[in-house]
Amino acid sequence: MKIACTTVVRAAKPGDIHGGFYVIDVDKEEELHYMEYNEEFDNENERGGERGLRGMAILDDRIIVANSTGFLELDKNTYEVKRSHKNESALRSIHEICFFEDCIWATSTSYDSIARLDLDFNLNGFWEVAGESMKDHKVLNSLKEIDPSKAPVEDNYHINSIGSHSGRLVFSGLITCLYDLESMNVIGPMPIMPSGAKSFVHNFYEYDDMLLANLTSWSCLGISENNNHFRFVKIPRMKKAIYHLDDIATNNWNRGLARSENTIFIGSSPARILVYNMKTNTFDKEIKLSDDIRHCVHGLEILED
Repeated sequence: MKIACTTVVRAAKPGDIHGGFYVIDVDKEEELHYMEYNEEFDNENERGGERGLRGMAILDDRIIVANSTGFLELDKNTYEVKRSHKNESALRSIHEICFFEDCIWATSTSYDSIARLDLDFNLNGFWEVAGESMKDHKVLNSLKEIDPSKAPVEDNYHINSIGSHSGRLVFSGLITCLYDLESMNVIGPMPIMPSGAKSFVHNFYEYDDMLLANLTSWSCLGISENNNHFRFVKIPRMKKAIYHLDDIATNNWNRGLARSENTIFIGSSPARILVYNMKTNTFDKEIKLSDDIRHCVHGLEILED
């Protein structure tokens, strides 16, 4: 089995390598391909800003990889960059993307919006997310199609996850439920610990038999098999990580999630892939890409099952 992932290097400075694209043979635990990413940026936000590579969409004939304000199109066999596209007026701090109904859908996170583009990267839809900020979570109420030039630069809801399943698109924010993009119905509840605590959530996905979520604040994987209550699987920390004097980069910042039947792949920092077996409730593998806690996996997809 082959998987692909992207990374962001937190606290990287302009001129540094600030991300990368990897192809990994899971069975051999071998890195098959690595492409460094060092395009110019001027954002000093340590958390991520304009750094690195983000979500991915695996198509039949190509791979689409997001950066902060656009996309790279890679050859699916050679991983060569065939073309790139940037649209800063509509795309700002992209987190995740997906392919649905012959279009690319992207979370334009800093604009609290979701963008739709065709395969030539022409924008053909842009929706602002409206909602309410509660004491310890966010409630999303509606979508409004707008001109991107009128999008707020507020990042109130941190819309960061989008995916498709069974003919519908679902999306979520940092501390929200999982929503159907068309109807705005709640598809999955917000993961809540028995204590009532709520986590930052990344990669909130729907499947026929369950919901999965990366619960980043708790270093847990959330699994709901009845669309109601979650059980929580603690994700182990890397034992020999290289630390830096940095308030943002942390050991075990988990983002990036993919599933193949009973196997779940989880991205983390320092950049690594954890392979979790749902049948045995064990972590079978830890595939290390870096031991530097600044190097964080962001996007993660199955390339070849």
